[in-house]
Amino acid sequence: MSKIPTRTLLIVFTLLFLLFVPTKMAAQQRDNYRSLLRNPNVKVETTNLPIVFITVGGKTILRDNYILARMKIIHNGEGLSNHADTLAYPDQHVDYEGWISLKYRGNSSFSSADKKPLAFRTLETNVLPDYGGLKKKVEILGMPKDNKWGFIAPWSDETMFRDVLSFELGRPWFDWVPRAQMCEVILDGTYYGVFVLCERVSKGKHRLDLNEPGSEEGDLTGDYHVTVDHGYDPYFTSRHRPWQSLDGSIIAQNFLIKYEYADPDDEEFSDLPIGTRVALHNEINKMEDSFLSNDWNSADGGYRACIDVQSFIDYMLATEVSMNIDGYRLSTHLYKHSQKRYKNEGVDPRWKTTLWDFNIAWGNANYYDGDKTDCWQYELNTKFPYDDCPVPFYWHRMLQDDQFVESLKQRWQEYRNSNHSNKRIMQTVDSLASLIKEGGAADRNEQAWGIYNRTSIWPIPYYASNYDDAVSHLKGWISKRLQFLDRHLLPPRMVQTIPISIASGWNADIVAESLPAASYTNVPIDGADRTFYAETLRGSGGLPREHIINSAHEGAKFELAAYNGLNALSLRNKDAEGTIEFDEPVVTNELFILATSGNGDANVLVRLNYADGTSEEMGTFTIRDWSVRNEALQGDEAVTKLGNIRRADNGYSSDNHYCLFDFSIPVSDRPLLSVTFTSTNYAYASIMALSSLSAEATDIQQGCIDQPSTTQPAAIFDMRGMRLEHLQPGLNIIRTNDGKVRKVIKR
Repeated sequence: MSKIPTRTLLIVFTLLFLLFVPTKMAAQQRDNYRSLLRNPNVKVETTNLPIVFITVGGKTILRDNYILARMKIIHNGEGLSNHADTLAYPDQHVDYEGWISLKYRGNSSFSSADKKPLAFRTLETNVLPDYGGLKKKVEILGMPKDNKWGFIAPWSDETMFRDVLSFELGRPWFDWVPRAQMCEVILDGTYYGVFVLCERVSKGKHRLDLNEPGSEEGDLTGDYHVTVDHGYDPYFTSRHRPWQSLDGSIIAQNFLIKYEYADPDDEEFSDLPIGTRVALHNEINKMEDSFLSNDWNSADGGYRACIDVQSFIDYMLATEVSMNIDGYRLSTHLYKHSQKRYKNEGVDPRWKTTLWDFNIAWGNANYYDGDKTDCWQYELNTKFPYDDCPVPFYWHRMLQDDQFVESLKQRWQEYRNSNHSNKRIMQTVDSLASLIKEGGAADRNEQAWGIYNRTSIWPIPYYASNYDDAVSHLKGWISKRLQFLDRHLLPPRMVQTIPISIASGWNADIVAESLPAASYTNVPIDGADRTFYAETLRGSGGLPREHIINSAHEGAKFELAAYNGLNALSLRNKDAEGTIEFDEPVVTNELFILATSGNGDANVLVRLNYADGTSEEMGTFTIRDWSVRNEALQGDEAVTKLGNIRRADNGYSSDNHYCLFDFSIPVSDRPLLSVTFTSTNYAYASIMALSSLSAEATDIQQGCIDQPSTTQPAAIFDMRGMRLEHLQPGLNIIRTNDGKVRKVIKR
């Protein structure tokens, strides 16, 4: 056997190493990914969003090192138009113009996206800091002065505002949350679409307000900022392992909790007092050890002495309401101030949290249950124990503390009574969507990237047909997610509802009240030609003879239409649509819908139509498939143990495991006339009844309101649903500030 040359072996081993050792970053492209644009010739004429011009002169933007660039931002103010042709419009307001250092940033948001996120720092001159240049703190788009900024690049987020939505909802609850402005970016004359210019999570007077460690008399108890993340070198490894059971009885042996250095970062330690890095490690160890001490859950010691419990509760709620699959374990920022600052300034020295990285949250991930509304993100280690970026053990530990859980529930109630009410969240979603749509930015971004014509963007679980569809799907997901959290974090809700009398809209008879079933129904529930039957035909598994359904879910009361006529709205094809009109306008805060589906889960877009002529899209809701066996019951079923009958041969189901489901939708502050349902997939959706949250009604002869002094009229309507300034002669509908509705007669 001949000897293989040493050079040949070296080449083979080198190729094998390159093949099997994963690289940390994707290779740069000289054209700055311009070739990935579906249309590189999109032009901006006029937009309501700020226009950001970045000039690199054809240089390749790097990921690990900054390059020199020039940036100019045109922003004439909120509600005013911005024009890309600065020669034709020379008097526009220049929000910023100057030199910046620029690089790509992000992990999966970089490697898995055609549109790449960016980081930049504002500079004094055209000299990079590596060569002696100085950074310059500036105010940008109304955000306070700093020199460290970023561009979030919405790619897999088809709405393009999931990050901003999380920031806006979280802002009232955290000490600091990044501020952000959506804008349109033009790089070297090429349009790259909608980006989000935002503050970075970093130290700074107007951000985390961190001092350099040791700057005060050598104090090394803070200030520090780290992120729980992938663990790209260099990083600090926890001396405690993650848990793979909620009670800590199963410990992960092969995975670590990793903290990446943020402030100070790894390069800064050499310029800080000796021992700073070790001191930071000690602060992390002290925090983690507190969760495992003998007095770990004491009222004034244990973990409460090391973390701001309220801040951690707010982070948990922000993570869970959005089902952020990166939550707790990736891009999770922790920071603290020093004991010296606590003594001198009264600044809390315990570890706190803030928000970052929600682009694949809000139902926007097709793995790790990221698109589900009925599970918890903190349980990830128990469901998916093989991910090497696990949830740190202390999030599970806190849930063993009854007082923490009680505080969590109380805080969620505060959220729901404030900016996390259904109405306020939907208003925030609509406002952000309108901002992107109204000036054409959504259309231009689509022209440039062709997002809605793709079917292989990681990790999208729902491919929208257009921007409106993407927003509607998000709103439907949010409604279901809020219901799940309410069911677990709020006291059990048993609602009082009034069945709505229907004037028109039923197009199907899906209940057999006699035989042969084919003669007493006109459409099936599923593709196997099966349908419901009434108790008058067969008692076991039949729909009630009195037509009344009291939901086992929340107690909503529904009245089914007559079985010997049309009794459902059946949507059996994609884009099939139907409108259910009410006998009279309905004034309510919440609408309840009873429905079921065959041939799989049905996705149904819901639009509310008001008496004043306006309509409101409330999102896409999922109606589960009617076949649910006991082991798969989720607790939100309205009716279980129903049977079915085959229309072809009158054969009954062998066991009764068929269900009806109900879901609720928030209603705006005006009378409702009808609801339009549109199917967005090919399952068989059947809408069977509607009900409204009940309102007290009092007839008063003299046009005054008999009520406590703290209750005041909030809105007045006539019977047609038109809003009034004052009571008018006749019957008036009055909504008071306690959420109740009364009928008032003025003589």
